[in-house]
Amino acid sequence: MSSFTVYPAIELRGGMGLRYENMGMGTRASRVDAVKLALEYEKAGAPYIHLVNLDGPFLVGESEHGGSVLAGANHNLETIEAMAKAVKTPLMFGGGLRDINSVMKVLSIGIRRVALGTAAMRNPDLVKNAVKLNAEAVVCAIDGRNGLCVAQDWVKIKDMRVEELARHMRTAGVRHFIYQDVQTDAASSGPELSAARRIGELGVNLIVAGGVSELAHVRQAAATPGVSGVLVGKALAQGKFTYAQAVEAAAAGQKERK
Repeated sequence: MSSFTVYPAIELRGGMGLRYENMGMGTRASRVDAVKLALEYEKAGAPYIHLVNLDGPFLVGESEHGGSVLAGANHNLETIEAMAKAVKTPLMFGGGLRDINSVMKVLSIGIRRVALGTAAMRNPDLVKNAVKLNAEAVVCAIDGRNGLCVAQDWVKIKDMRVEELARHMRTAGVRHFIYQDVQTDAASSGPELSAARRIGELGVNLIVAGGVSELAHVRQAAATPGVSGVLVGKALAQGKFTYAQAVEAAAAGQKERK
């Protein structure tokens, strides 16, 4: 049986982690100690924890965006450094990494892998420079819609399929990918797995994300050939299911893999 990892994701805002509670027709976010949350996931047995910066880019001047956003990102930087010291579990971090200096800074404080999202789609040179720095530490996040890239500047081709962009990135030395379909993410209808399967056929480490709202989504991801992990964020933060239950669902899905 191939290995499969459930990555719990912690959203960070202003140096704090976010938990969610149901409020009528919507949800309300409350701020909690992010380090304690990471320790909870470590105790639950998570082999990796994904951290998401919601406060904008690091290491830029205040003229580029509001000072309060800059302060929030800096607080997040302090928090992930505290996390790296507090937990033994490897940490992956994404959000706001737009240049090689930001990548180097985050890696220097103990983050094991950096996830490059919009920057990876639109800045091939950043990806190539990051791979030269440490190929094992680079994760490229591809956003798609109906199997097509939402935006990409690697090749000037309109309507490029996500697996073709992944192929170019793999040629540049990228080994790890996150893929999410923006429509299924918005609808909380689970990862889009047909495109994920095609990316997985490239022989890369592929994590699927976006729209994971129930255990069936975890099971379906684990049952998909070529997919090696799934990110689960808000569903865990809302208490829809536990990390242990997600791992059980993944194990059941692996048994169904053909």
